[in-house]
Amino acid sequence: MTTMSRTLPHAVFLTALVLLALWLPLPLYLTALALFGLPHVIWEMGFIRSRYAARWPLNWWYAVWAVLLVQAGIRTAVWLGSYPASSSLIVDLLTLLLLILIVLLTPLRTGWLARAAVLCVACTLMWLLEHGHTLTVLLLLAMAHNFTPLAMAWDMAREDPQFRSLAWKISALFMLPVVVAGSGWAGAAVPPPVLVYTPLLDGQLPTEWDGTHRQALLSAIVLAQCLHYYSVIYLLPRAEIERTGKTVLSTSMQMGALIVVALMLVYYIVDYGAARKLYAVAAGMHAWLEWPVLLMAFIFTVNHVVPTQKC
Repeated sequence: MTTMSRTLPHAVFLTALVLLALWLPLPLYLTALALFGLPHVIWEMGFIRSRYAARWPLNWWYAVWAVLLVQAGIRTAVWLGSYPASSSLIVDLLTLLLLILIVLLTPLRTGWLARAAVLCVACTLMWLLEHGHTLTVLLLLAMAHNFTPLAMAWDMAREDPQFRSLAWKISALFMLPVVVAGSGWAGAAVPPPVLVYTPLLDGQLPTEWDGTHRQALLSAIVLAQCLHYYSVIYLLPRAEIERTGKTVLSTSMQMGALIVVALMLVYYIVDYGAARKLYAVAAGMHAWLEWPVLLMAFIFTVNHVVPTQKC
């Protein structure tokens, strides 16, 4: 198979993705979330497990997962209607603060620079929380979360130069939403059947971020989200297979995942809003797991600790 025959389908796919994000961002957002939201959570969890699970002691992972399970419990209560969604926003930020604290207290052989950087992140979150910017912070974190494949790819490239091409490729991909955001795109008409779901997309940005660039930012967010799915379902697991010679998910786990995904897809068709709340349970766990993992990888990088050694 020639290089052109391998790259052409990807080029067509990415071109279609950009056009859909510009002209039909809301249908793309709704469809991508329903079809690829849960698969991307499962495959990314498999990637993180394969790449990072053996690096740090079990006690560290137990602490992280204990905090994440509390967050998942609260989000499940929101789905069941027994806990107010507005209060769960504060729980989300407190969850992240606890995870950062776990990173700060990890007994690594590290210097002050990396810990100071992590501490600044925690203090910034505390300041924003105290000044009533909870929703804005969470929306900014959600946007930043879409770009985490960049950090994961460059972490792989740092250890093994053979993955630099992947890191540059993912970097180039995520320049696309940046270009869209700065383009001043005014948007297109929303198809009537999906008008009812407009608040789901419009809620991705703080209300004070209004003006001529709002539609361009929304299109950019949808595009970044789809590129995130593409990276963690296809690009990063494929690279991890190349690195380890093993799949990130066993065959039985893949089959089980596909069954769950099919059930969720039916739920989306029956009640999209409720299905989205249930999906938020898994989405919150995987998104919040990324931050302590990437912060730990950052600490290792800054202090030149050998990543295969447990601390």
